[in-house]
Amino acid sequence: MYKNLLKQWIVNINKEDFKRYLKLNNLTTSEEEIDTLFKLLKSDWEGIYEGKEETFLKIQSQVSKETYEKLYGLYLKAKSKYKI
Repeated sequence: MYKNLLKQWIVNINKEDFKRYLKLNNLTTSEEEIDTLFKLLKSDWEGIYEGKEETFLKIQSQVSKETYEKLYGLYLKAKSKYKI
C-alpha cells in the first residue's frame, strides 16, 4: 500500500518540496548534496524503500558522513513508523 502511494508522490515531488522536507527534519546540507540526493531519490526510490544495500552504499559514497547519518536515521524512523 505505502509503496504505491510513494510511487505517486515521487513522480510529483519537485526539488523545492524536497528541500522543505530536509529543512523540516533539521537536515542542512549543501546545494550540491541536495541535487545529488534529489536525483537519487527520483531514480532509485524503490531501492531506498526496499532498503537495498547497494542503494545506501551509493548514497553514502556521494554525500558527507553527517548527511548520510541523518538521512539514514530518517529512513529508520519512517521504516519503523510505517512498518515497511
